[in-house]
Formats: sequence, structure tokens, C-alpha cells
Amino acid sequence: MNTGLRIAAFVAAVAAVFAIAFGVGRVAGPDQEPTPGPSTHQPATRQPSVHQEESHGQ
Repeated sequence: MNTGLRIAAFVAAVAAVFAIAFGVGRVAGPDQEPTPGPSTHQPATRQPSVHQEESHGQ
């Protein structure tokens, strides 16, 4: 098998895998939006952030 044919076969195989993955993704569809509820991304209590400037008695 010559090099050009090997490269063409590899590119065709990669394109086929991506096409199949894209098709499966289209059939499966996106995930449903989560129902609104209490925010789980915020801490329950107010704690100083490490990135906030703090007064050092100045």
C-alpha cells in the first residue's frame, strides 16, 4: 500500500467516525435543562474569598 492511499484511508476512517458520532449526538438530542431550584453553586454561609483584598490594619 503506498503512502498516499494509507493517508486517504486514515482520513476517510476518521471522517466516518466523526460522522457517526455526530449522527448519534443528533439522535440522542441535548440534555434537558435542569429544573430551577436552590443555587448549589454558592456557599451556604458567607466566607471571605481568597481572592478578595483584605485590610491588614493599614
